[in-house]
Parts: sequence; C-alpha cells; structure tokens
Amino acid sequence: MDILKLNLTMKRQITALSLFLLIASTFMSCKKDSTSLKAQMLGKWTLNKIVTSGYTAEETLKDPKKINGTVNYGTTSDYIDFKPNDDDQVELSLSGNRTIGTYVIIYSDQFSMDINDGLNYCKINSITANKLEFTAKIDKTNVTKVYSLSR
Repeated sequence: MDILKLNLTMKRQITALSLFLLIASTFMSCKKDSTSLKAQMLGKWTLNKIVTSGYTAEETLKDPKKINGTVNYGTTSDYIDFKPNDDDQVELSLSGNRTIGTYVIIYSDQFSMDINDGLNYCKINSITANKLEFTAKIDKTNVTKVYSLSR
C-alpha cells in the first residue's frame, strides 16, 4: 500500500510540475515583439528631409519634380506612416499630398516600398525609437533617396 501512495504522490507532483512549465513557457513566448524591423518601423514618422541623387539632366528637364539635392520638410503634413494592418500599407504625405503604397520587410535591415515613384529597395542606415534614416534605390534606375525621419 505504501508503494501505491508513493507512486500516486509522485504522479501528482510530475503532473503539477508539467502544468507549471507549460504555463510558464506560454507566458514567456507571448511577450511583445519590439526588436524586429517591422515593430521598430511601425507608426507615423515626421519627414525631415530627403536627399536625392541620380537623376540625369534630361530627366530633370522633362519633369521638374525630378531634381537632385536636398529637400527639407518637417511640418505636420510631411510624414511617412507605416501602417500595422494586414496589407502592410505605407502612407507618404509631402506638403499635404498623400500617397498610399505598400512595404515588405526583406531582411533585418532591408525592406521594399512600392510608392509614388515606383518600387524602392530600402536599406536602414540607422534606427532608434525616435529617429529613422534609410536609403531607397528606385528599381531599374540610378536614383537613390536618403530619407531622414523622426518622431
């Protein structure tokens, strides 16, 4: 009889320990993702400036919007908003002109953004909680844009 009681007690202890480990592992695996690139990028960023290079003289003559150089922004109507929705939308607002596109995280420091000027392949230069800088190369061109953003 003593062996049966001991056996039953051990089964209860093993069951209790297993249940505890299951609950503990569930809590530990459910913490918020704050380190992925997407988690760091999400939200509305104020657009401070864009430095553009790579347009040819011919391109700038045909379209006055295609200029090389630095354009400073910084008002509340100048922003990039990486939306947390399932469609991975990005909203770009320059001087009140809004454009909606999409973005896709490629690597831990790279993403693509399909927006008003075409498909952009982007590489993060630096990212913190309050600042984001990335270089975007427009697909099938020599045009690059360095975006400087802040919160």
